[in-house]
Amino acid sequence: MAAHYSSADTRRRTVLVAVINNSADLQRAADEGWYRIPQRRAPRRIGADYLAFYQTGAFREQAEAQTITFYAPTRRYRLMTRAELLPAEIDHPRATDYYYRIEIGPLQRLECPIPSSTFRRLTFIHTTLDRLLQASDIKDLYQTDDPFEQLWSALREHHLRPLRNRLVGDYPADITLRARRGYLAIDCIDESAACEIHPSPATERWEFLRLSPGQIEGDLNGCLRQIGAALIRLGGSVLNTPVAEAR
Repeated sequence: MAAHYSSADTRRRTVLVAVINNSADLQRAADEGWYRIPQRRAPRRIGADYLAFYQTGAFREQAEAQTITFYAPTRRYRLMTRAELLPAEIDHPRATDYYYRIEIGPLQRLECPIPSSTFRRLTFIHTTLDRLLQASDIKDLYQTDDPFEQLWSALREHHLRPLRNRLVGDYPADITLRARRGYLAIDCIDESAACEIHPSPATERWEFLRLSPGQIEGDLNGCLRQIGAALIRLGGSVLNTPVAEAR
């Protein structure tokens, strides 16, 4: 499988590992091409190039319990109620709750499913395609010093209120900042990434900024200056940089 991803650009693609705890959701992902995440339980960042699925103990009969066996490219994101997603279950107690519907491409099977030797209860994991294809255990997927988290923390230190997972068209901006005359959408991905965000037909003004993980790690203050300049264009406040020195 790794031979299909020989280029460095592709192997740096982002992956969100999500939990599948019933066969109906996995079958829906395979047959209908979508997966759902409750908005109220979503991680701080849902945007990724791929989804990978951790199958819980509910899959013991298929010998896939507590493993990541399948992954798929993401296509589109929408925010819908549970009743809209599953009209046959319109009387469900959470029928009016909102979910992110993530439309995906065909499921792909890892050559070597990734077991969990120490973790049994997982939430979401942000990782890279490179790690996913090489991991021999779930613990190999975890990243320390995630650039996204560094930027999020720095913005909070400046008393800004970053918004998570705001959909711009059919893709979620990693971080959104509100200013007097509109919104700034920030994507924390490589310049070579295939995904693009486009403004939805709305009255708000949007500006877009793409910051690669390498930029954030190497020059966090420079990234903050770019963000500050964009916020000024939107009628926001000046950011007082520098913050703590970039690592």
